[in-house]
Amino acid sequence: MFQRLLVAIDGGPQTCRIAELARRAAAPGARIQLLCAVDAGYALPGRPTLLDYPPAAHECEEARQVLDEARALLAGEALQVEADLRAGDPVQVILGEARRLDCDLIVIGHRHLGRLERLLDPSVGNRVIREAPCPVLVEVREEDARGS
Repeated sequence: MFQRLLVAIDGGPQTCRIAELARRAAAPGARIQLLCAVDAGYALPGRPTLLDYPPAAHECEEARQVLDEARALLAGEALQVEADLRAGDPVQVILGEARRLDCDLIVIGHRHLGRLERLLDPSVGNRVIREAPCPVLVEVREEDARGS
């Protein structure tokens, strides 16, 4: 079991399964850092409003909802759960946070790409696995736990 977990989520259909996988991998009292990375182009200081830049406000609000839902899934467990929204390239954000927090496990989802898709656009998961400073646990089931 692990003590310091970084759980990278993006609001995709695997979010619930990723949170559940992290819960099962975590030792009692473990620290779980939920992380959602948004494109830097949508990042505005503070909490952007619809008047500032509507797409940024929408993107950030959706990311916060994703984090809140994942945090709610882990509530009531003997875990220390924090959530963070960061702007930037998802791979660099995930790896940077894993190093900064000295995580002993990263939990992520994985999109099932075809061979051509992987060549044209390597997945975040594959890049994290290759460069991670610690073990990476990957949820590969595509459907959301709520829908199965």
